[in-house]
Amino acid sequence: MTKPSSLYDSVIELFQQEGWQYAPVEGREIIRSGFEAQHTRVNVHVQIFAPMQALSVVSESDWKSSDQQKRVKLAELAMRVNRELTVGNFEMDWEQGQLVFRVTNLFPEGKVALSIIKGMVHTVISEMDRIAAIESQIHLAEGTDLLRLNLPILLSREDLLPAVPDQPDS
Repeated sequence: MTKPSSLYDSVIELFQQEGWQYAPVEGREIIRSGFEAQHTRVNVHVQIFAPMQALSVVSESDWKSSDQQKRVKLAELAMRVNRELTVGNFEMDWEQGQLVFRVTNLFPEGKVALSIIKGMVHTVISEMDRIAAIESQIHLAEGTDLLRLNLPILLSREDLLPAVPDQPDS
């Protein structure tokens, strides 16, 4: 790999400041990491697209399915959740039967706010964690139980959502 971009250096700086464990991907401006969230462990990768000054942060579900009906339910889940999102989006790797959540930002040359990158990382972790309980119900259901899963009702259940951490008063 040639000299790392300043954006890549900023990502490494942030992960080191926060004490987050990470592993660089050899020969690419990508790092991989994992975070324990409320419902699940969330795998994350951060990729830099230096020519565009773009940073993409992606969380990946641990669940994968080759079952066609489960893939359809997962795609429906992603679609329904995406309708309510302001930042980022769920995507489905159809071949793997796996959900991912992606958020991307463009940065002006030389003006990288670590707080923005930190927010992006927190967003992908919390969004993947937010749907983990519902996603697990899809993966664990079989036959008619799978067909009967009502995603709008499941998405409205607050008991399935992770608790919002207390925020310090500003």
